[in-house]
Amino acid sequence: MMLTFLLKSTACMAIFMVFYKLVLEKESIHHFKRFFLLGALLASFIIPNLVFIEYIDAVEPTINSITPSTDPISDAVVAQTIPQTSFFDWQLMLWLIYGLGVIGFGLRFIANLFRIRLRIKKNPKFKENFVTKVLLNQSLPPHTFLNYVFLNQKQHEENSIPQEVLLHEETHAIQRHSLDIIFIELAQVVFWFNPFIYFFKSSIKLNHEFLADKAVVNKNKEYSHYQNTILSYLSYDIETHQSIGIANAINYSSIKKRFTVMKTNTSKKSFVFRSLLLLPLTALLLFGFSEHRQIKREVAADHIITMELLSNETVQIQNDIVQFNEVAQVLNKEYLSTYDFEIAKVEITADQSVHLNTINDLSKEIRTTGIDLIEVFANEVIMEKNQFKEKIPITPTTTKLHANRMTMVENNAQFQQQSATREEMKEYNTLAKKYNEMDRNHMTIKKSEVIRLKEIYGKMSEKQRADAEPFPDFPPPPPAPPAPGATKPPMPPSAITNVKDIKSIVPPGPAAPPVPPKPVEHIKKMAAKGATFMFNGKEITAKKAIEIMENNNKINIDSRGSKDKKPIVRLSVDPIEIDN
Repeated sequence: MMLTFLLKSTACMAIFMVFYKLVLEKESIHHFKRFFLLGALLASFIIPNLVFIEYIDAVEPTINSITPSTDPISDAVVAQTIPQTSFFDWQLMLWLIYGLGVIGFGLRFIANLFRIRLRIKKNPKFKENFVTKVLLNQSLPPHTFLNYVFLNQKQHEENSIPQEVLLHEETHAIQRHSLDIIFIELAQVVFWFNPFIYFFKSSIKLNHEFLADKAVVNKNKEYSHYQNTILSYLSYDIETHQSIGIANAINYSSIKKRFTVMKTNTSKKSFVFRSLLLLPLTALLLFGFSEHRQIKREVAADHIITMELLSNETVQIQNDIVQFNEVAQVLNKEYLSTYDFEIAKVEITADQSVHLNTINDLSKEIRTTGIDLIEVFANEVIMEKNQFKEKIPITPTTTKLHANRMTMVENNAQFQQQSATREEMKEYNTLAKKYNEMDRNHMTIKKSEVIRLKEIYGKMSEKQRADAEPFPDFPPPPPAPPAPGATKPPMPPSAITNVKDIKSIVPPGPAAPPVPPKPVEHIKKMAAKGATFMFNGKEITAKKAIEIMENNNKINIDSRGSKDKKPIVRLSVDPIEIDN
């Protein structure tokens, strides 16, 4: 892990440094370059630690069949080489070397700070122009640290130090260049083994000289005079003493490059262009050297919305048959007002053949609500040959398709049926007329016939629906007693979703039935009789049953057989089916 970070960090530093050398170093945008170098160094440490998380759908594990080996087991002894353990721990050795380097560079940094502190404490000093000038006995070139400017005492008293040199050093102090040096020195203590740290350190110090040179030139407006002053002063009788490494000192290094850059004037267009080049560079580094993780996203069962595809334009959501353009409105009103679309999933079933374009159109409507997780279970999916693709990449917006059969056709016209056939219309009218002539309170309903009616009705065109028998008004299954104040929405034509063979429903007596008791009161009454309570097929206590009814007024209750010695009360969140 640490090795990966070091490699990525070094690669980022190398790319940033190459960009700086080729695009920015020779330009006169020195303040921009200063912050670029510091930002690039920080970005080289941050980018390898960035983690971008992508949530994907959990894929069910595939069960692979394993063929047992029929080869006889040999009695021969298999010789196995035992790897020899090394007595020398290379990893410990590398950490030891790294630790020694950190200690060495750390002590060096502390020693430099201590030496500067001694110079400030032991030598005379005075404050002038917002900086403190320290006069030294040693013949050292002028240098700066924080707001202290160190000068040779003899030269200062003789006024032999040019004003341009003093202004140059004061600029280092005013612009706080020493803070950059302290930052790079601390980075060097930790990453002393990284060669690009030293390239950054050299470039930062050189850019400080550019900044100070520009301040002097802007005041004097004479390049040649300032250049001659620097050369003559540095060749003056100064002994070859070295200033402290963490201080900004005027010196011979990179004099030619400083003189070249001093005369450069970068235009605004060039500055904007070079700045914009940072955007693709940063994007490239983020994409190439950050970490990308995929996390499987699980969807709770109560956040799964089921739909049944009836035709090319209609879908059934629970008891509602809606057009495709109404799907988003129903989802937002009935479901997404309760929980967030990010944790919702839509499962679509299609018993009849369905074209891939129909699935895509429905998925597009669903995704306008923000729901991305869509899964389709179809008996047969028909598509054109140019729509078939292998190894489709799974993304958060991929519609997962499960089909028992995939059929490819030459064009869309071969599949799409715009209306029901004459035989289907005849079959529909016969069944619909049969049920429409029945007394609604004395109906015998067959599930297979209801499903067939829904299937043909879904295929019918608008004109066929207008000319055909009305869709039968089937009575709903016996509902649970409504909660106080609750209202039930009107049922659409195909409200029966789980209908089995049902015999005639017992008609009401001549007198109006009494008002049913509240569900909770009914449960308490059955608990007093010693009833056994079942919730979704599992036995629960009477106390738990009462608690469930108090917290949810949409629980269905089945008390049939409760007149026995030990009655059984079944509670369920699903509709109660009445079997024949």
